[in-house]
Amino acid sequence: MIYGSANDVPFMEPAREYLKDANVTYEETVLSAHRNLSELIEYLGKLEEKGEKAVILAIAGLAAALPGVVVMKTSLPVIGVPVPGGPLNGVDALLSISQLPGGVPATTVGLHKKAPANAAMAAHRILQLAGA
Repeated sequence: MIYGSANDVPFMEPAREYLKDANVTYEETVLSAHRNLSELIEYLGKLEEKGEKAVILAIAGLAAALPGVVVMKTSLPVIGVPVPGGPLNGVDALLSISQLPGGVPATTVGLHKKAPANAAMAAHRILQLAGA
């Protein structure tokens, strides 16, 4: 899981619970596409070098640039998770992720309290298909 802000970490508790219950190994880091772009790109490069089968959950609110940046800097599947908040209560984040242009294949989940668990479940199913 990559968070655009440390403020988003509590929102993803249902995802952590699901992954722990399903015995899925995961890691978490906070790297903003706006404030830590160089570090984010370096992190993704190292993740690619490991060669592990993985699905990235990119968690972001407001402009939600993170999922689009992540998917363009890795060949791994990316699920964008919009975070409720801000003046539009997360609708801006949801639209930012779901309206990425052609050739930017991030997917997304809904905008509700069950969305983190849905993202984790979807990632788990992708990993199962990959034999991971």
